[in-house]
Amino acid sequence: MAAAHADCSGQEETMATFHPTLWGDYFLTHQPQSSGQQPQMRERMEVLLEQVRTVIKESNGIQNVMELILSLERLGLDYHYENEIGELLDVVLNSDYDDNNLQLVSLRFYLLRKNRYDVSSDVFNKFQDREGDFFESDTNSLLSLYSAAHMRTKGEQVLDKAIYFTKKHLLGALVHLESPFVEEVSSALLTPPFRRVRILEARSYIPCYEKEATRNEAILELAKLNFNILQLHFCEELKEVTLWWQKLKVGPNLSFIRDRIVETYFWINGTSYNRKYSYSRIIATKITAFMTIIDDILDTYGSTEESMQLAEAINRWDEGAVDVLPEYMKDIYLYLLETFHSFEEHLGPEKSYRVVYLKESFKKLVQAYTAELKWRDEKYVPKKISEHLEVSTISIGTAVVACAFFVGMDDINAETFNWLSSETKLLKSFAIFVRLTNDMASTEREQQGVHCASTIQSYMKEHETTKYDACEKIKELIENSWNDILKHYLELIDQPMVVPQIILDLSRTVDNMYKHTDAYTNSETIKDTIRMLFVDPME
Repeated sequence: MAAAHADCSGQEETMATFHPTLWGDYFLTHQPQSSGQQPQMRERMEVLLEQVRTVIKESNGIQNVMELILSLERLGLDYHYENEIGELLDVVLNSDYDDNNLQLVSLRFYLLRKNRYDVSSDVFNKFQDREGDFFESDTNSLLSLYSAAHMRTKGEQVLDKAIYFTKKHLLGALVHLESPFVEEVSSALLTPPFRRVRILEARSYIPCYEKEATRNEAILELAKLNFNILQLHFCEELKEVTLWWQKLKVGPNLSFIRDRIVETYFWINGTSYNRKYSYSRIIATKITAFMTIIDDILDTYGSTEESMQLAEAINRWDEGAVDVLPEYMKDIYLYLLETFHSFEEHLGPEKSYRVVYLKESFKKLVQAYTAELKWRDEKYVPKKISEHLEVSTISIGTAVVACAFFVGMDDINAETFNWLSSETKLLKSFAIFVRLTNDMASTEREQQGVHCASTIQSYMKEHETTKYDACEKIKELIENSWNDILKHYLELIDQPMVVPQIILDLSRTVDNMYKHTDAYTNSETIKDTIRMLFVDPME
């Protein structure tokens, strides 16, 4: 069923019929119904924040405390109570508990590890027989174990076995389960809770929490109000980046460019929805949009000569370089320089140094693009996947997007940018995960035209295997790289907490965007999710 929404003129627009290029026009004119009530909404929210703070302080009993923490995290409210939740987690860590209760053990392990506490997976050994098989248990306990097991890092065999066991039994139990539990199990089997995009999880979980008999009314009201206030703020940011995008006049003259500014913002928004990171989202959205433009020029539209001219201009990074460019690239190039300059002005003299790191990262990205152009023109397939990844983990752009996020943050210093510029294990694992995930989702489409070889073709060449077998191995490598991301996320202690958190959340958004298809290119597949997040308020 199509969802209809009224714009500020009172005319109804059916969102389901929107072509992706019309999204931006919609958000330029869209005035959310509750926008005029923001003062009252914020006043009520302050009251509810304190009421829920009291609920947190008065919580007791290990099971109740853990379920409260889990609800606050799933509802997207945890960032309001970081100190209080930290104190509760310390209590969970140091309190006695029934270590024979699989559901309790699983929930405890899940919460502590996801919040970077050092907990051992050995707690699950007692739930196995001598052959290492898990004992039968109720479906609730199996679901908890399934979620906990996806907190595994490489080498944790007990968790590997737990995933195999629980997945098999949960799939078998689906036919016997009733709503709403069957939907919860199905959702977990599709995307384990820890891998979900947090703002989408909050939007989806609020209606589920409302149906729970044990719900707290103050928490429920706060969750709805918090989401609606965030949505209003998201719409303001969408309007800003859409106005910025439209100055490029992406139309008939630049029709080869994917017109995806709203989808780009949607992707970036999934990484961090905290209001204090508003400018980070705007910078990252603009940078990702420019990455799309450059990629479309070099990969699809421009000749090799023109592409090299653009790469040369970007490497020079001055207005005088515009003279080497073909006419259709000149405005794009000058707007790129202007946009970076606007970042410097906004940040001011004390923080504008950060943009230097972003420029250098962007230049490296374009250099990697040109290396892939050479592969394409020479029809070269790297002999080993490791050779491919030396270039393609740069060309995938993860370092640029991560840097763009940190440029706009207050709680970041020069040490973080030096860390970003080095070959760190977390960033390397992140880049491999994104590259392989992207290749799995887009290789069919890209290989229909003239493109450079993907990691799949390199793996086929290296191991002299079929495409099917190569894809199966790439899927395995994707899971390994995700486990590596988690391991390095847990171990990174010499950077502010937001640093590994952003990398992890960027990984989650990639998993979401490429789960079934290349949703960024085939953006019709996510229009309902965009509407749910940015248009439909919580009632």
